[in-house]
Amino acid sequence: MLNRLLWIAFMCVTVESSVKSILTLPIGTIFSEDDEQARSALRFAVDELNAKQGRAFDLNVTLNITDVGDNFKLASSICGQMFDGVFVFLGKKDVRSLDIIHSFTKTFHMPYLSHSLSSDTAQDGDGNFEIHMKPPYTQAIIDVIRHFKWTRVHYLYDSDEGLHRLEHIYKGVRGIPMVSFKFRKLQDVDNAHEELRMLDKMETDNPKLVVLDMSSGAAYKSILKQIPEVGMNRHGYHYLLAGLDILGANLRRYVHGGVNVTGFQLVDRQNSTVRYFASKFRSSSRRRYPGSGRRITSETAMVVDSVSVLWKIFDEMLQRDPKVFQHAFRRGTVYNYNKTRGIPCTTKPPVPWMFGETIMSAIKAVDFEGLTGRIAFHETGLRRNYSLGVYTMGLEKIINKTGIWTPSGGYQKTATQGDGDKNTSIYREVKIVTSILSNPFLMLREVSNGSPFLGNKRYEGYAYDLAENVARIMGFEYIIKLVPDGNYGRYNTKLKKWDGMVSELVNHRADMAIGDLTITWEREKHVDFTKPFMNFGISIMIKKPGKVKPGVFSFMEPVSLHVWICIIFGYLSVSMGLFLVSRCSPYEWRKVSKSARLENDFSLLNSFWFSMGALMLQGNDLSPRSISGRIIGTVWWFFVLIIISSYTANLAAFFTIDRLLMPIDSVDDLLTQNEIKYGTVRSGSTRSFFEFSAEPNYIQVYENMLAAKPSVFVQSTAEGINRVKSSKGKYAFFLESPANEYQNNRQPCDTMSVGGTLNSKGFGIATPEDSPIRDSLNLAVLELIEKGTLHNLRRTWWKDKGQCNADSGSKKRSLSLSHVAGVFYILVGGLVIAVILGSSELLCKKSKLFSRPENYMKGTETSVTLVGSPFDRENGTIGDLSQNFPTTAKNDTGLNHRRSHVSHNGEQFANTDV
Repeated sequence: MLNRLLWIAFMCVTVESSVKSILTLPIGTIFSEDDEQARSALRFAVDELNAKQGRAFDLNVTLNITDVGDNFKLASSICGQMFDGVFVFLGKKDVRSLDIIHSFTKTFHMPYLSHSLSSDTAQDGDGNFEIHMKPPYTQAIIDVIRHFKWTRVHYLYDSDEGLHRLEHIYKGVRGIPMVSFKFRKLQDVDNAHEELRMLDKMETDNPKLVVLDMSSGAAYKSILKQIPEVGMNRHGYHYLLAGLDILGANLRRYVHGGVNVTGFQLVDRQNSTVRYFASKFRSSSRRRYPGSGRRITSETAMVVDSVSVLWKIFDEMLQRDPKVFQHAFRRGTVYNYNKTRGIPCTTKPPVPWMFGETIMSAIKAVDFEGLTGRIAFHETGLRRNYSLGVYTMGLEKIINKTGIWTPSGGYQKTATQGDGDKNTSIYREVKIVTSILSNPFLMLREVSNGSPFLGNKRYEGYAYDLAENVARIMGFEYIIKLVPDGNYGRYNTKLKKWDGMVSELVNHRADMAIGDLTITWEREKHVDFTKPFMNFGISIMIKKPGKVKPGVFSFMEPVSLHVWICIIFGYLSVSMGLFLVSRCSPYEWRKVSKSARLENDFSLLNSFWFSMGALMLQGNDLSPRSISGRIIGTVWWFFVLIIISSYTANLAAFFTIDRLLMPIDSVDDLLTQNEIKYGTVRSGSTRSFFEFSAEPNYIQVYENMLAAKPSVFVQSTAEGINRVKSSKGKYAFFLESPANEYQNNRQPCDTMSVGGTLNSKGFGIATPEDSPIRDSLNLAVLELIEKGTLHNLRRTWWKDKGQCNADSGSKKRSLSLSHVAGVFYILVGGLVIAVILGSSELLCKKSKLFSRPENYMKGTETSVTLVGSPFDRENGTIGDLSQNFPTTAKNDTGLNHRRSHVSHNGEQFANTDV
C-alpha cells in the first residue's frame, strides 16, 4: 500500500514537472480595427503551432487593437504590454507614428516585427530593433517604368506612405532620361470621381500612364470601382498598381475595355505551402476566426510568416539551451534582469529588455520558405532574397504572369501562357472557364439594337448563370473560353491524350469547366469534379410522328372491341332472359277486358325494345311485374349505369388527348427494326456508356452504331438534333435527358422523347487535379443546391422559356366533325332505313287491300283510311293496319260531309269523316 502511494506521488510530481516544462512565451501585438483577417490568421497560426506534439513552449498572444496613427494611444498600448511582460512585438505601423515605435524599440531593445510598411517609408538607423516583413519595392516600380519606357507618369496616392514612396521613386527615376511625374493626392478615395475626371481631361498622352498607390486593399477596391464609372477603363490607359496583391484586385470591368493593367504579387498562389495554408484557414471555424472565409491577402501572409519566424527562433534558442529563459519567469510572470516586473517604461534610466539583442540576432539569422517567399533579413532588418511576380492584363486577355522582379536581378520577363508556361495558369485571379455551346447550357446571345455584346455578355444559358452565381459566392472574376475542338472530352488511346474540355483542364489552359460535362470514372482519374449540380440520364430523341386521324367510328375507340362484344352479348342475353322469364311467370299475364283471353306485354320484340331503351338511358312504357323480371331489369340498369359512365369518361379523355403513332418506344424496339438508324455524339460520355456497357442490348446497340453506313455518330449535340429533324423519322439520337427535354420544348416542336432514361448520371464542374479552388467550388455548388438556386435556374431555362404548349391550359379544345362523323352516319342511315321500311309497309298493305274483292263496289267512289290499333286486344296478335271505308258523296245537296258504314267482325259502326 505504501509503495502504491509513493508511486502515485511520483507520477503526480512527474506530470506536474512535465506540464511546467512547457513555457508560455507572451507576444505583444499592435493591430488596427480593419485588420480582421490578419488578426484571425495570427490566432489561427498560433493555435496550429501550439497544437504540435512534443513542443517545448507555447506562444501566448493577446490581440490588442488600437489606433496606430495616434501617438498617445500607441505609446500607451506599447507601455502597457511591456509592463505586463512580452518577449517581442508583432503588429502594424503607420507613417504618422513611426517615431514612437522607433524610439521605444531602440530605447528598450524591444524587437518589433511589422507587416504594414516597407523600408521605403520606414526609418533606418543604428541599433534599430525593427524587422520589416514587408519587402521594399520602390525599385520594382522604377524598373517597370523603365521596362515599358514610360516618359510621362501620373502618380495618384492617398496617404503619407504613398508620398514617401513617391519621393523615393522620384529620386530613382532621375537617371532615366525624359521621365516626368505629375502627382495628385486623393483626399477622399471613396469619392474621387471629380479628381479622376480632371486627370482624364488633361492633355492627351498616348498612352496615359497612371500609377495607383493606395494605402490599403479597401482603397484599391474603391478606386478601381470608380475608374470605370468615369470611363477611364478604355484604350489608351495603362495602370500600374503600386501594391503587392494585384491578384486580389477586382479587374472584371477592365478585361474588355482596352485598358492595360500591371501590378505586383508577393504571395505566390501556386506554391504548395500557400495553397495548403489557404485551404486549411478557409475551412476553419469562422466563429473563432472571423476573417477566415476570404482569400488571404499579402499582409495576412506576412503576419503568418512573422509567427513562423518567432516560432523558429524560440525553438532554436530552447534547443541550444533549454534553460535560456529560466530566469525570466517568476511564478509565471516575466521579470527583466530578475529585478523589475516586465519592462516598465517609467524607470530612470530606462532598463532595456535583457533578451532583446539575442532575439534580434536569432531573427536576422533565419532563412526559410514562407508564404511570402524567402524569409531572410539583412543586418538592418530588411528582407532579402525575395521576389515579386509581375502580372499584366489587356484587352480580352486574362491577367497573366509576365515577369519576375528581384532586388539583385531587377525586372526579368518570363514566358507567358501563350508561350507555353502552363504553371502560370494554375491559380489565376481571373479564372478561365472552358465551356461548349450547347442549348440551353451555353448559347450565343442575340444582338439587340445593333449593339454587339462583349466578353462574357456574349453568352447566356444555364451554365452562364451557374458561373455567375459561383463567381459571386467565391469572389473571383472569370472569362468564358469556348473549347477549340468543340468536344466534351474523350481519351485517345492511340495518341495517349485527351481532347475537348478535359484537355483544357489537364494541360492547365483553363481553371474550370462549366457546362453539360458528365462525371465519369475515366474523367475523374485525370480531373476533379464537384458534387453534381444536375442529375439526369441518357434518353432517346425521335422526330415527333404525325397525329392519328380519327376514323369514322372513332367514338367507339374509347371502349375496346372485346368490351363491345360483351355489351352486345349482355344485351342479347338480358333480352332473351326477360322474354323467357315473362313467359314463364304468371304475374306477367293479364286478362283482357270483355274477353277470356290472356295478354303478355313482353313479347320477343318488346323484350328487345325494353333492353334497348334501358341501354340508351331512355326507358319505355313497359315494366316487368314479376320479381324475376324486375331483378333482371335492376341488374341490367345497374350494368348500363356503370358502362355508360365509364364510356362517357373515356370518350371525353379520348377526344381531349391527341394520340401519336409511335414508331418506337424503347431500346428494344430499336433493335427489332431496321428502318430507323440511331447514333450519338462521337466524343462524349453517352458513347462511352454504350461502348463499355455490360448489358447485352446496349452492347448490340453500340455494335449496330459502329456498323451503320453512313456513320450515325455526330460531332455535337446540335448536329444530332438537326439530323433527327431532317431524317423524316428515320434517325433516333441518344443524348442526355436535359438537352432532350429542352429541345422538345422549342419551336417547331417536332421532336419528342420516348422511353425512360437508360442510366443515372450527373453534370459537375470540373477542375484540374488538386486545384486550390476545388473545395471552394464544391461548397459553392452545395450552397446553390440548398438555397434552391439551381432548381430555379432549371425551371427558368427548361419550362419558363419553353415555346411548346405554352397556351394549352388557356385554350378550349373544340370537338371536330371527324371525331363524331360516325354518329352522323348512323343517324342518317337510321333515318333512311326507317323511311324505306315505312314506305315498304305502306305499299305492302295497300297491295293486300286492293287484292280483296269486297273492297271494290260498283258505281261507288271508294277511299281508304288507315285506322285501328297495331295490337288486336282479343287475340293478342298484331291486327290489320288499315280498313276499307266505302263512301258515297251526295252532289245534289252540296253537303261537305260523308257517311260511311264500317263493318268490323260482323258489327256495324257509324263513322263520320269531316
